[in-house]
Amino acid sequence: MNRKLLFLEIAGCAFVACGSLFMRQLYTLCGGELPGILFGAVNGSIWEACKTLLLPYLLWAVLETLSLRLRVHRFTVVKTLALYTLGFVYLSLRVAGCADLFASAIAVAAATLWSLFLYHAGVPLRWLFAPSLVLLFLFVALYCSLTPFPPHTALFFDKATGMYGILPRSYDYGAAALDAWFPQ
Repeated sequence: MNRKLLFLEIAGCAFVACGSLFMRQLYTLCGGELPGILFGAVNGSIWEACKTLLLPYLLWAVLETLSLRLRVHRFTVVKTLALYTLGFVYLSLRVAGCADLFASAIAVAAATLWSLFLYHAGVPLRWLFAPSLVLLFLFVALYCSLTPFPPHTALFFDKATGMYGILPRSYDYGAAALDAWFPQ
């Protein structure tokens, strides 16, 4: 096993954790502007939390590809499959009722282990390069469109505010906090 790849995969777990923590505060730091909407968590829904794991994982995969000089076609397929694995595992665990931190740790570990396994397995993956590029473009399209235009499902529902997607600028956080303390 390539020791440098193993080291970078483990470092990637730390990068995803730090990136996720930063992205969860980015919307507030940007004052609700476009960078915060695109790259941060705009509410407390399951999708917004998942979004903060997926982008750092994808960014780290690009950095790994550039630094290791691996076979790009194979590594792209492996990282695309691992990215979708991370999202599927995280969303499945959260919908099943698991805590956010637990689901995040399990999902990132599963994606990392799946990535290492696929890269070192003798399975020919080069023929999946074109479909993996399509899946990456689909990911980018969904990533950019599901925050401003969320479907009204449980994945996009913010329990704290009772709303979907981006909160209006006139939203009263104080009234929501008092409603939580003194339910009607």
